[in-house]
Amino acid sequence: MAKSAYKKTSLKKGEIMKNKLMKFFIFTIALQIVLPVLTYSETKGQLMLKAKRGAQVDAYRKLSELIKGINVSSNTYVRDFVTESDEIRIQFNDFIQGAKVLGPPKFIEEADGSYTAQVDVKVTLEQVLQGLAQISYNRGPNKPPLDLTYMKNHTRKKEFIATGTSNTGVNIPLGQSAVARSPKKYGTTRKSHTTGLAGWENVTGQGRLKAERAALTDARRNLAETVEGLRITGNTYVRDFVIESDEIRTSLNAFIKGVKKISPYRYYDNAIVEVDVQVTIEDVIRELTTVQQHFQKKGFMWQNDLFRNVTFDKITRWADKKVITATGTGTVHEADYFDRAGSASINSSNSSIPASWSGKTITAVGVGILAQGQTGASARVNAERAAEMDARRNLVEQLYGVQINSQTTVRDFVLQNDRVNADVTAFLSGARKVGEPVYNDDGSVEVTVEIALDQLWELINR
Repeated sequence: MAKSAYKKTSLKKGEIMKNKLMKFFIFTIALQIVLPVLTYSETKGQLMLKAKRGAQVDAYRKLSELIKGINVSSNTYVRDFVTESDEIRIQFNDFIQGAKVLGPPKFIEEADGSYTAQVDVKVTLEQVLQGLAQISYNRGPNKPPLDLTYMKNHTRKKEFIATGTSNTGVNIPLGQSAVARSPKKYGTTRKSHTTGLAGWENVTGQGRLKAERAALTDARRNLAETVEGLRITGNTYVRDFVIESDEIRTSLNAFIKGVKKISPYRYYDNAIVEVDVQVTIEDVIRELTTVQQHFQKKGFMWQNDLFRNVTFDKITRWADKKVITATGTGTVHEADYFDRAGSASINSSNSSIPASWSGKTITAVGVGILAQGQTGASARVNAERAAEMDARRNLVEQLYGVQINSQTTVRDFVLQNDRVNADVTAFLSGARKVGEPVYNDDGSVEVTVEIALDQLWELINR
């Protein structure tokens, strides 16, 4: 009896152990099947949120630029108020980041398996007025709060909307689209407009965005050239007004950058994209008049007295059209194609600096003019400052023409995206003056600046 009972007990324990092993085996197999899916889904969600956050930051940046271009008075911009102090700038940025997000994000499925997020943000004119009024109380005891009456009565736009975009790059296996498998309730998804177009098959999502930005930049540059070609009087053009100073050019460039595109991007074979931008003659006249009044208020030293009291309304006599439209084109950089394995083919990622760059510096000379009738140290300082600005502008043109490889220049590299543009701009700010200013017999002064290429190569590789 004892042996029989022991045998039954042993068999029972064996069956229990067998069942446990079987359950463990089934659990292991199931885990191997389910875990990658769960892990992939979690990574997918993180990537979607990352793209959304990046697009939202981009939208806030664009919205900020739109609002900074509004006139507080006939000769003052919002950007003048924002730059009064760091405290005001911080509060203004906080106000921008409180702008309303319009609906869920939109996602574009790219050919490389990545995806691009689009986010719209909006703020009304009334909200801007309220925000600026609240911030202006921090100007200090010597500066009263802003009078926003002019801004309220003369700003035609009643709401400001900006669209931000962001692409996280190829972070998932090619052919396993994160967007296609994402929850439908979180945003909307569509195929990229370039899907199926010849020449766009192997373009990364980031490459498509860079090409669009290049086209928009080109369109705005073409628009600026047309605006500067407008005639003010019988023999005077806007370009004559612009070259009065770099500050005037900067103000007009800020206005041009705020001009929105009026068409969707048009995609053609061979990875070419086009876009249109537009501005009215009335907007141009209003901007030029504001710039003029702004610099009159600052006591700007005009090189040409004509522009002190010129009436820009005369532009309408010489302009054939009431609306100016310009088209820009862009294309995909060679580094923004992916191969069949799904990895981007970056050709410029050579960690060692080229022999043609090593130890090389670029030098540029600028010329300034002593103001007629002015003498003394102040006049010389102003002339030298103008010469240095001219030298730095000439330095930029030389630097942009430097070859990165046989097909790409620094200009092409800078046009890829705003972050690269900002990095190169910061790099250029490190240019230094060389030697002493040279005064010529004709009253002009020459200043030389230079910059080394070694650090630029590190920036390009990064």
